[in-house]
Amino acid sequence: MYFNQVEFGKRIWEQRSKIGLTQSELANRLNIGHIHMNSIECGRRGCSIDLIIDLSEILNVTTDYLLKGSITTNSDVKRSLMEMKDNLDFLLSKMEEK
Repeated sequence: MYFNQVEFGKRIWEQRSKIGLTQSELANRLNIGHIHMNSIECGRRGCSIDLIIDLSEILNVTTDYLLKGSITTNSDVKRSLMEMKDNLDFLLSKMEEK
């Protein structure tokens, strides 16, 4: 599997649009210029790991989704972790009853 910069940019555009941010608003939140943001979304320019992490947090998706297109979002991960926690709490309470 190879990194596809154009698809990476499309995923950013899709998530940004989904949460109702303009390109300029996202650029401002990332402390980068609008032209730089446009170049990333169009797949003409890459970005640093730090910027990818910031993008994932602002767009509420995982870095895997941005980089590879995996569909797991931060909300999905959080939900899974909460389910695991609930299961562990239940098991712990059963152990304490014995």
